[in-house]
Amino acid sequence: MYVWGTANPVGESAGYDGMYLTGSEINNMVLDRELHGLPVKIEHMGDNVGTIVSAWQHHGRLELLLNIDDNSPNLSSALASSFVSGNVCKDLSLGYTVAVKQSADGALSTNNKRVVEVSLVKRGARQQCHIHGFFDG
Repeated sequence: MYVWGTANPVGESAGYDGMYLTGSEINNMVLDRELHGLPVKIEHMGDNVGTIVSAWQHHGRLELLLNIDDNSPNLSSALASSFVSGNVCKDLSLGYTVAVKQSADGALSTNNKRVVEVSLVKRGARQQCHIHGFFDG
């Protein structure tokens, strides 16, 4: 099964220094193909149920095409397909790491944001990160 959805809303502006991804970070991830082949999970837990096949930006949002391995002997993969087709999991959620640095004067800054997986979730933490469609392929 292939699943298409928005995994991140429009990125934050260039001056932003926080936990969310900036537009520039999203752009670099897409151009460098960093997301291709990363695992898909259900609710950020358990077995991998598929992989990211493609990533692109549309009006600043991060869009993904996922391949759910519904031919796998893994029960989680079959559940993932059912959760998507049954409209149980309606959103996507990125799982990523962020390094936080503290300067000598105590100021905090973030860097080295790295996506490690995307999850099919019932309800995502970020608005507008929905599954838009799916098809068996």
